[in-house]
Order: sequence, then structure tokens, then C-alpha cells
Amino acid sequence: CHVVSLVKLLTLNYFPSRTLCTLPSQGLEKFSLSGSQSPVVGFLGQDVLLPCQLSPPAQLPNMDVQWRKIGQEFILVHEYADRGTQELPGAGYQNRTELFPSDFSSGNISLKLKMLQITDNGKYQCFVRDAEWSHEAITELRVAAVAPVFIDVLGSRGQGIGLACRSAGWFPKPELQWVGKNWQNLAMDIVTDVTEDRENLYSVVSHVTVTEREGSGDISCIVRNRMVDTEQQSAIHLSSEF
Repeated sequence: CHVVSLVKLLTLNYFPSRTLCTLPSQGLEKFSLSGSQSPVVGFLGQDVLLPCQLSPPAQLPNMDVQWRKIGQEFILVHEYADRGTQELPGAGYQNRTELFPSDFSSGNISLKLKMLQITDNGKYQCFVRDAEWSHEAITELRVAAVAPVFIDVLGSRGQGIGLACRSAGWFPKPELQWVGKNWQNLAMDIVTDVTEDRENLYSVVSHVTVTEREGSGDISCIVRNRMVDTEQQSAIHLSSEF
């Protein structure tokens, strides 16, 4: 009788313990982390929000958050440690990052990245963990830059007049187009040069010689950023007597 009672006691102690071990993982599996499914576009010098959402919303105990840029190796962008409420920006990101701990309980783990630089282009990982759980979400950031366009009159060139179109401070590499009457592409010979500076910004210069027969009226130079479907332009009016 004593043997049977001992076996029953061991059985009762064993199975409840086993069940308790599996409950935390079953509960935590209900959480998920999501970023942006499409690239987030921001403009040079401005601020942008990289989304990261914990679902369902919860303030997990001892939750740590890391935002990292993905490259040949991870670059720490911002770290938040719940223990001691410590916030640390990564090298190159000082005074340019911000999390919103007061919004963590609503599942908002998004990162605000300030004063965008061209080098900020790339993919970012939102990584959240506590003692027994971790998840990550990826968001791609694309930084764009546009700039004003200017037309200069260079003077007489043979039987026509020389024009130059210039613009500096674009990203990514822009497209340039000359148009005349009724927004038709100019048929003249056009020479366009695009260069990249040390800050990865593009400058474009284009030269055209407009003849009296082909170029009287308004002549426009259009520079276009295809990534953000944005263009800048400048126009000049040429009389039929130039």
C-alpha cells in the first residue's frame, strides 16, 4: 500500500510541473512583431519614423529593445533596456534617434530617426526580447534628395544660343530632360554630365545649343527623381529674334 501511494504521489507531482513549464512558451507565441511591408521614404535633412509594432499590445516585463542597421555586420542604432530604463544611441546616431517608452504598452516600438543622411539608406532591424522571448522585424529606409534647377544663358554659339541647366544635391541619380514648345523633347544635340560628391549627392549639368528655327518660345529644363516621383524645373523664354 505504501508503494502504491508513493507512486501516485510522484505521478501527481510530475505532470503538473511539466504543464507549468510549457505554459509560458504557449502564451508568448501569441505575440508578433511587424515593421513596414513597403520601403519607408524620407528626405535628406528631415525626420522619419521607422515603424515597429508588437501585437497584441503589451508591456512585457524586463523588455529590451534594439534597433540595428543591417550590413556586413550589425550597426547599433538605438538600445533601450527596461532594467534601469537606459537608452543608448549607437555611434553615428547620437542626438538623432528617439524611442517612445510611454507608447510601449500600446505596442509601439517605432524609432524616430532625425536629420536624415544619405548613409542612412538601408535595412533596419527592430529586435525585442525579454527573459524568455524574442522577435525581430525588418524595415527598409530609402533616403531621397531633390534640389532647385537653374538655367544659364551662355551666349551665341554659331547659328544659335547656348544654354546650360544645372542642379546640385540629388539622390539617387537624377534624370534630366530639355523640352520646348508643347512640351516636346528638344531635337538638338544635348550634352549632360552627372557627378557624385563625397557626400554621395549627385550634381547634373547639361548644355544645349538652341537655333532660332528650333528654339523660339519657352525652353524648360526638368530634373526628375524617379524614386519619389518628384521633379524640379526651370524655364526661359527665347524670342524669335535671338
